[in-house]
Amino acid sequence: MILRRLGNKSKIASEIHKHFPKHTIYLETFFGAGGMYFNKPKAKYNFLNDLDSDVFNLFQVISQRKDDFVSLFELMPIHNDLFDYWMNNQEEDEIRRAVRFVMLSNFSLYGKMDTLRLGCVSPKEQVFKNIDKTFEYIKGGQFTNCDFRKMFKSISIDPNDKKNAFIYNDPPYLGTTDNYSSSFTEEDSFDLFNCLENTGIKWAMSEFNHPFIINQAQSRGLNIIEIGERQNLKNRRIEILVTNYQVNQLQLFTA
Repeated sequence: MILRRLGNKSKIASEIHKHFPKHTIYLETFFGAGGMYFNKPKAKYNFLNDLDSDVFNLFQVISQRKDDFVSLFELMPIHNDLFDYWMNNQEEDEIRRAVRFVMLSNFSLYGKMDTLRLGCVSPKEQVFKNIDKTFEYIKGGQFTNCDFRKMFKSISIDPNDKKNAFIYNDPPYLGTTDNYSSSFTEEDSFDLFNCLENTGIKWAMSEFNHPFIINQAQSRGLNIIEIGERQNLKNRRIEILVTNYQVNQLQLFTA
């Protein structure tokens, strides 16, 4: 909504969301730009996580110091010197750090944070347009900044409430690097499958049709839904959704 990143789900969120079960408790392990979260109806209870401390800091700032962020962002000049400086230097102040992160993400070519992008559409205006809606969506949610394994260990949902809970996972895809600080390995994916299966909660995972993912899903008796083809400058891949529930057997979240 206010953050531009590679792999953002905003363009295909509606296609993925129609396969979600109804839920009042929503957990998301890899929040990123929030492409799914901001494009679905807000659940009553939301537990959000991302390992990237810049992502965590940005949304903490928006939820707690939105006006300070807007004031500094409005004053931020758009030029190569500042972009190059921020590309190589972090900020200690949380507001400046949040503004830096949005500039590098939203003003860079393809959101890769390495080349300043200029155009007729102002990324600044898009941030101002969506800042209030972003604030309302994350208000009341619980946001953590940790590895997904630690997040699952901290989850404490009453057994009677698990039927109303749902976990969505959008991990860094195997075989891609995007702009994540570290790549996801097969061991990471294996651990994620194990963690999810141990929750006793309905869950879905977005991925490409990577052979390892397909093998894991099939060997565990999970369901694979083809979402569609995605392509970039280098290749084409099939986006899939792996679930531990049969979509046609559930009342779907169609609100």
